[in-house]
Amino acid sequence: MISKAKKCFIKVKKDVAWSRIFTLIIVMIIIAGSSVPGNNIPRIFTLTPDKLIHCLEYAVLGIFIFHWLRLEYHSYPLYKISLATFFLGSLIGVIDENYQRLIPGRYTDFWDWVLDSSGVLLAIIMINYLVKKISSNKKGSSQSPFFQIIILILFNFCL
Repeated sequence: MISKAKKCFIKVKKDVAWSRIFTLIIVMIIIAGSSVPGNNIPRIFTLTPDKLIHCLEYAVLGIFIFHWLRLEYHSYPLYKISLATFFLGSLIGVIDENYQRLIPGRYTDFWDWVLDSSGVLLAIIMINYLVKKISSNKKGSSQSPFFQIIILILFNFCL
C-alpha cells in the first residue's frame, strides 16, 4: 500500500512534468510564430499593434514559467522564483529575437526584446500581487495559488 506522503510526492512530480510540458508548448508556439517569413504574416496580424502582441505573449509565457518554477522549487522564496522567471523569460526573448534574423523578411528588434521582457515582468508583478493577496485573504484554502490566480483573472475579465 502506498503511503499518503508518497502519493502526494507522485502528484507533485506529475504536476511539475505537466508544467514543464505546457511551458515548452508556449515556447514552441512563440518560435513557430517567429518562423513565419515576413511576407507571409497573416493580414490579421498586420492590423494589430506588434508591440502589444510581444508583451501579451511573453506575459503568458511568464505565467507558465513562474508556475513551473514555483512547483519545481517550492522551498525557494518568492523573490528568487520571480528573478529566475524574469531571467529565463528574457533569455527566451533574446533567443527568439536572434532567431528571427534567420527568417526571410524578419529582423531582430531590440525594442521587441524589451517588450518581451516587460511582458514577463508584468506577469511576475501580477502573480506576486495576487499570491500575496490570496495568501492573506484565504489562509487554509485547499486550492493551489496558481489556480486561484487563474480564477481571479477570469473573474476580473468577466466583470
